[in-house]
Order: sequence, then C-alpha cells, then structure tokens
Amino acid sequence: MLETGWDILFFWVARMVMLGIKLTGTVPFHEVYCHPLVRDAQGRKMSKSLGNVIDPIEVIEGSTLEALAAKLDAGNLDAKEIARAKADQKKIFPSGIPECGTDALRFGLCGLVTGGRDLNLNVMQIKGHRQFVNKFYQATRFALMNYGDYVPAESGMKSGRETLVERWILHRFNEAAKSANEGLEAREFHKSTNAIYVYWLYQLCDVYIVCCHSKID
Repeated sequence: MLETGWDILFFWVARMVMLGIKLTGTVPFHEVYCHPLVRDAQGRKMSKSLGNVIDPIEVIEGSTLEALAAKLDAGNLDAKEIARAKADQKKIFPSGIPECGTDALRFGLCGLVTGGRDLNLNVMQIKGHRQFVNKFYQATRFALMNYGDYVPAESGMKSGRETLVERWILHRFNEAAKSANEGLEAREFHKSTNAIYVYWLYQLCDVYIVCCHSKID
C-alpha cells in the first residue's frame, strides 16, 4: 500500500505506476491511501508568510513563541512579511506550542481523518490527546502498584469466577477491539481511535478501575 496526498496523484503516483510496469512488468503497489491535506485550525493552507506552519517536531517537543519567531527571522522572507507572520503567530500561538508528545500527535491526527480532502489541525486538540495518553500511564501505574505479582493464565479463556464488573469490562474490551480492527481494515481511522478513546477513558478508567480501587480500599 502507498500512503500519499491526493494532490500529487498524477505528478508522482501515476508516474510511479507507469515506471514500475515499464521496468518490472507489474505495479509497485495495489492500494493507494490518500490522506487529507493538513491545514491550520482556520482551514488555511500552511504558509511561512502567514506564520501558520506547524512543524510536527514543535508539536511533539513544544516551542515558545520566541522560538517560533526566531525561525521566521532565519528565513528568507522580507521584513514586511516577517512582521505580518509574527503577528499571526502571536494570534494563533499566544503562549507558544505546548509539548504534546509523539503518541498524542499520531493519535490526534488519526482521529481527525474522517474521509474529507482537508484536515484542520488545532494544536489544542492535540494537547487534549496528550492528557488522554497520560491516562494510559496512570492506569498502567495503578495496575503495577496493585497487581505487581499477578501472573496471567496460560489460556485466555474465562475461569468462570469473574465478577460482574470483570465480565462487563471483558465484553467492552472485545467490542472495542472489534470496532478498532474494523476501522483499520476499512481505513476509517477515526472510528478506530474513537473506539479506543471511549473504551479506555469512559469504561476502563472511569468505571472498572474505580470499582477495583474501591475493592482494594
């Protein structure tokens, strides 16, 4: 499978297919997944002169407003464009770009892919996913603190001694896994991320772990 932007289907993808057939007698890939074009939160195409370019590294590691402005000064824009771009940066990122991490960026982008031609990227949404990813850490930490000596059974079959809440969370897990896999196979990534989000946040953390914590107390 080839993953690419729809705007270069003719300029690159079609030529790759024709060249592959010419040189090898077969196509180089059998599926082309076209992702949306990433735009800013207002739906504008990213441009250095607008100051709305979002570098993935800056989302992962975070960046101050001063550092964003310094990148403009190091470019080749004229003074008027730099001044306009800095003003736009100050409006879009008044406190800079918060550190979000790689997992939150990937999860957030997948969740925004809904089949349209464009994807409007709001960094604050990615920041929200950073808080969600932190739930993975907190839930895992809780499990290790309380069930550190637990040894999983060799078989994945139920023992028959599961409590009501344990049977419920296993059912919700299977439903979430089924929905996530179906979304991946259909290339509907927002359905997969939504299934994972709902299961982990609202069912595992908000219900099951709370019940476990009450039982431990």
